[in-house]
Amino acid sequence: MRQEQPSLSPAQQAADFKINFQMTDAGARHACSVTIQAASQVDAAIIFRENWSTIEKLARLNLAEKGRSEIRLEAASTG
Repeated sequence: MRQEQPSLSPAQQAADFKINFQMTDAGARHACSVTIQAASQVDAAIIFRENWSTIEKLARLNLAEKGRSEIRLEAASTG
């Protein structure tokens, strides 16, 4: 008798999506990126837009303090 394999939990179905963007700081442009874990590229884009103010704040803090331009955002999709 064939048994159905249980579906993967949402956490197992999620993938990392890296979104690149530019910021200006003190007149200089900086390439930045954020990694968002989401179920799809569309979900990642939605999370990026919904959390832009937080992403911008974290990116500016990282550039000012560490000179780093990459951050990781752990957020759950609302959809």
